[in-house]
Amino acid sequence: MSLLAGLLLLNALLTWVSRATVARAIVAEGATRMTVGEAERFVVLWMLPYLILGLLLTLSAWFLPRRLAWARWIGLAAAALLCLLTLFSVVTTRGITVASLLLLVLSFAAVMSMLAGGTARWVPRLRARR
Repeated sequence: MSLLAGLLLLNALLTWVSRATVARAIVAEGATRMTVGEAERFVVLWMLPYLILGLLLTLSAWFLPRRLAWARWIGLAAAALLCLLTLFSVVTTRGITVASLLLLVLSFAAVMSMLAGGTARWVPRLRARR
């Protein structure tokens, strides 16, 4: 999850830094009738889910070694959402890139590791009885 979080946060940072360049490229392509400002807002809105999921995965990766049950469930939900978001992206663009394949494999691995029996036994239940 730490690697996945790092990749997502790096992607968000690079997208934020180059948002004007990407927006100009979208407008120059001419496939849509957007202004540069609208294209820039589109780029930022497309980046936000990855930023939020990156922050959630960072939070989960930080607190999971402390055996906090909520960290496991936050990590599971964020990784599952990332897996679905990546699948949606692949389907809508009608193609898979190296980056999307890497995100898909890592997010699926994170989901499977959070659902694994060893992780369930190692992390206490969310509402453990005392």
